[in-house]
Order: sequence, then C-alpha cells, then structure tokens
Amino acid sequence: MAQQKMKFVCCKCGAETDAAITTERYKKLLCRECFGKRKDTRTNQLNDLTGTEWAKHSKSIETYPDTRTPNQKEHGACFPRSLARHQIEIYTKAGDVVLDPFMGVGTTMLAAHELGRTSLGIELNPRFAQMCRDELSENGICAEIFEDDADNMLSHIPEGSVDFILTSPPYANLLKTIKGDFAYKWREHSAIDPIKNPAPYSSNDHDIGNMEYNEGIQAIASIMEKCFVVQKPNTYAVWIVKDFRDLKRKVPYINFHGDVIRCAEDAGYTLWDIRIYDQTNFRPLVCLGYPSRNYYLNIGHSYMLVFKKMR
Repeated sequence: MAQQKMKFVCCKCGAETDAAITTERYKKLLCRECFGKRKDTRTNQLNDLTGTEWAKHSKSIETYPDTRTPNQKEHGACFPRSLARHQIEIYTKAGDVVLDPFMGVGTTMLAAHELGRTSLGIELNPRFAQMCRDELSENGICAEIFEDDADNMLSHIPEGSVDFILTSPPYANLLKTIKGDFAYKWREHSAIDPIKNPAPYSSNDHDIGNMEYNEGIQAIASIMEKCFVVQKPNTYAVWIVKDFRDLKRKVPYINFHGDVIRCAEDAGYTLWDIRIYDQTNFRPLVCLGYPSRNYYLNIGHSYMLVFKKMR
C-alpha cells in the first residue's frame, strides 16, 4: 500500500513540496533540497577538511604549479610547495608534527608552518640546512632542524612522536647516470631543450645520491625502519620518487618506486595508495634512442607512495 503524501511549504526556503507523512522530511517540513543539506556532525578523525574538500583532494593523478623559489632552484630537486601543502592538508590536523628526513631547503617545513603544523627536518648537506634556517628565520618561523644523516634520526626524535612524514629521497647514483649524452637532441625541433648534467648534492659518503644503486636502497631501507619507529600508530607517510634509466650500464628501466615500496613493507608499513604526480607540462621532450631500434618513453611523472603505519 502506497504511503499517503501531503503537500506543505518548506520551513527553511518556502518552496512548495510534498512528502510521505511517515518520513523524517515531512516531520521537519523540509523540501528535498534543504533536507539534503543537513550539517554533517561526524568527527573528522584524520584532517581538517570538509567532506567536499576531502573528495576534491582524492584524485589519483595530480598536477601542481611548478613555481620555485631561488633556494629550490639552487637545490635542483625540490617538489613544489603546493604539493607539500596538499599532502599535509590530507594527512594531518592543525598542531600535528610533520617530519621530512631528507629536508633539502625546507619545502615541507615551510608548507607545514603555513598550515599551522609543527615541523622537523633532517639534512646532511650543511649548505642546504643553512639555507633552510635562513628562510625560516626570515619568515619568523622557529623549527627544529637536525644537520645529520637521516639514519641517525633516533638520536634526535622520540619514538612515536611524529604524525606524518613527507619526503623525497636522493636517488642513489642518479645524478651520475642520467646524462645528456644518451639523449639525441635535434636542433630543428625548437621545443626540445638540451639536458644539462646536474651536479651532485655533496661529496659526503653518507649521501645516498653518491652511492651505487643497491647500496642506496639498503640505506633507504635502514632509514625507513627509523621512520617507522618515530611515527605514531595509525598515521601516514608519503614518499615522492621517480623511476629512471641507466643506459650507460645498459639498464633500460630502474624500478625505483618498486624498491622503495619493498623497503617500506619490510619496515612494517602498509602500502595504502599511489598517486601519480604528472610533470609532463614541465619536462622537455628529448629523442631517446633515435634512430636505433631502442625506443624509450620520456618519463614525465613521479610516484607519490602513500604508506600507513597500522600499529
């Protein structure tokens, strides 16, 4: 038997409507639209986003404005501050503690303070650490910076004290293997820019960027174990990494993100999500392998690996 409907005027917007007399909407005298706009009173346990913002932040492929500060340009391998803000907004609340174990010039730290979070940073290179201190000081920000090897973080950071980790590790031997000499540049293609050989970050033997690949992965595995220890249970870590090639040694593709996932899982993390950081608008195209039978894609994206400490 069909429920009896009654017409009425919405007490909120004044629109004429109807509803079955046994429904909650009829009891509250609300039209369909106003009834659907009820305030969500549930507690957001993870972050300070609204439901609408939560959905907008959840795209699996993302681009970010590639605006860089002078310090970031000098460092040469920084992600945009907009990326850092995006991740911090998702995985933390105001007042939470954010750690970057490969701090560089402090992109994560600056974004964290802009959002009302506390930040910690570890940086092996004294020059980059000082650049970060100077910029933080210029912005009136007081933060803890540890000028040390990230593998020593347990000497500086208490166990179970960090709410979120956002970082991008140095790529073992990457700056010495990705060179311009294997990329054929044809002058008639004006949109194709030459590749410059970047300088290494430091001459320190503990710098992962100076290690051979397997040694670098072992170092990342050790640091990942320490990260797991300093994080609180039920919190997240995001590692931004990029696969690459070592054609000088005839290695067509190095699955760096896969090795970082393995390091994280061995440390106790659960792989929770993978977001693609689309950088194609900011990467010059080069003719890789032309005109041989070796055809290589231009790698124009990074992986944002989301790990969760479940316990």
